[in-house]
Amino acid sequence: MNGKLYGIGTGPGDPELMTLKAVRIINECEVIAAPRTSGKNTAALNIAEQVCDMSRKEMIYMDFSMGGADSDELHERAADNICKALSEGKNAAFLTIGDITVYSTFSYIAEIVERRGYETELCPGVTSFCAAASAAKRSLTEKDSPLVVIPSSCGEIDSLLDIRGTKVIMKSGRKITEVRRLLTEKGMTDSAYAVCSCGMADERIYEDISELPDSCGYFTTVIAEDISHE
Repeated sequence: MNGKLYGIGTGPGDPELMTLKAVRIINECEVIAAPRTSGKNTAALNIAEQVCDMSRKEMIYMDFSMGGADSDELHERAADNICKALSEGKNAAFLTIGDITVYSTFSYIAEIVERRGYETELCPGVTSFCAAASAAKRSLTEKDSPLVVIPSSCGEIDSLLDIRGTKVIMKSGRKITEVRRLLTEKGMTDSAYAVCSCGMADERIYEDISELPDSCGYFTTVIAEDISHE
């Protein structure tokens, strides 16, 4: 019998934010598939190994880029290694930081694995923007206010900022100069704040985004609150 591939959201950084279900599945799986950036950064694995027993796991490291502009060849190669383990009857847990359904590489891998006839299952995790708002002690939405989630790499930040509602700009570290400029031009700086490396040891909260350093890091979430209902 073939094994099953589980997509596991490990949350934004704090291991205590991992769900009981995520911990159980990881502990039960024989194989751990861990995305790796720059040949060494395994953020999701670093979170999970603080609360899960990894001592006897078979590890599959998958090298991807931090910006997510990965080739189909890399996805196929990662799926090859995972499917090999599944064909041997082993269950595998694919770890991803944050939630498994929000801008996760897992979606590409799962599509390939399912196409090859293997079963997959998703286990959600706490999203970075929900954790960031909680860390800053702020509400993301109130009453009938929409929530607009914007990846900094989408190229449409300018127009999306004009939509009514609270704006979340994810992984904005590399575009922080542009994000700060746009928020300033649109008069949104007073309602904006940022959280860098939420839930991690180097977490920083900036109530004033003008104080955000240009080197604030990839895992930076900028949130501009909706003030239209006030």
